[in-house]
Amino acid sequence: MEPRSLEFVCRACGGELISGSPQTEILRVGTDSRRAAPGELFIALKGEKFDGHDFISEVVEKGASAVMVEHQRAKALHAAVIAVDDTRKALGEFAARYRQDFQLPVVAVAGSNGKTTTKELIASVLQQQLPTVWSEASFNNDVGVPLTLLKIESKHRAAVLEVGTNHPGELPALLRLIQPNFGVITSIGREHLEHFGTMEGVVQEEGSLAELLPASGTLFVNGDSEWTPKIARRNRGQTVRVGVGAQNDWRGEFQSMDKGGVAFRMSAPRADYSGEYRVGLLGRHQVTNATFALAIAAQLGVEAEAARKGLAASKPPKMRMQFWEAGGIEVLDDSYNANADSTLAALQALADLPCSGRRVAVLGDMAELGEHSVGAHKEVGRRAAELKIDELVAVGQFAAQTAEAASRAGLRNVTTFADVNSAVEAVPSLFRGKDLVLLKASRASGLERIGERIREAKKPL
Repeated sequence: MEPRSLEFVCRACGGELISGSPQTEILRVGTDSRRAAPGELFIALKGEKFDGHDFISEVVEKGASAVMVEHQRAKALHAAVIAVDDTRKALGEFAARYRQDFQLPVVAVAGSNGKTTTKELIASVLQQQLPTVWSEASFNNDVGVPLTLLKIESKHRAAVLEVGTNHPGELPALLRLIQPNFGVITSIGREHLEHFGTMEGVVQEEGSLAELLPASGTLFVNGDSEWTPKIARRNRGQTVRVGVGAQNDWRGEFQSMDKGGVAFRMSAPRADYSGEYRVGLLGRHQVTNATFALAIAAQLGVEAEAARKGLAASKPPKMRMQFWEAGGIEVLDDSYNANADSTLAALQALADLPCSGRRVAVLGDMAELGEHSVGAHKEVGRRAAELKIDELVAVGQFAAQTAEAASRAGLRNVTTFADVNSAVEAVPSLFRGKDLVLLKASRASGLERIGERIREAKKPL
């Protein structure tokens, strides 16, 4: 972040400077009291488990230059104090005003699946030649997005921000903060149907990115999706189609996969970008994610060879198609989150990856699917059988439905657990050396604990 005065902050968010000099400059913004430091504006946010207001004294002792609090919690401190009605809203307003001071390409990455991976790939190729700022981990909500915007500095030549949503109206609000001139919609899938109701609801929400780009902007969409034409009609600017089908402007063709990544061939509108590539991620669906990165890189002037190096150097985010080994077991860890479409893609990756032992799919519950939950869990169970996965371990509330569908489709080796605790206890009896194990579920399922148990093994299971 570049220095800004408290007067600037107050004007941006309608705050009242209770104490301190308007000319005091802040060098960074923080919301974690444990990391408070001199030069920081600490913003006291209310969360489900913590309230930042409870740590104000601690923050001041650590030397924070200023704090932002809600009016009813304002008090005299040995630091400057800004009072606002809502600290969360004020953070967004401050970040939006700060972002207006910079004229640079800003890419917003939305979609039902693959947002974090695609964001990381775009950043990996852009930073080969352009100083780039991008979202940490899954900083894609009304806290993470503003904090990322506040990291932009004059030295940067590009910014890549992930934007997420699980309720109608959340995405447009984030996009108005970001003001992107480039947009990516990675996919349209069965996400958060408990809140969006139907696929039409998902399309309406994710498609808001098309509407909120300027006429001079460019929208990059998954051209293999049946929903793309409907979304593209909402875009005033240029639309670029990306995917594996012949109808796409940028077309990637899966060639092979090993434990180090995926090889694919690119057919691009530019001859210098066409040819052979390798991305250090697992799953044939990564071809489309990588193709988005290449299309954005070309748009922003990155040389093709630099983009090729950026893809090859890419690493998977934690618990997102992450390959590791422990106790003689090979693990494809995709336990960060799940919906029906991403689970089907993960099962395909399990089937494609070379393996000298059994292929075992450990599938937990997929959350926030509402009335679609039973059908979705049955679908992934059937698909596991169709792909000839050797063994299925179903965990959670919908384990019975997943297991029944798999058994009916011909998968003989099926085990169910009502909860992750019982599954963790059974780990030694579930797997053996040379097994390739997929872990896939929504984060609420806690399936990463199975991975932790495998890692704890001191000898081959």
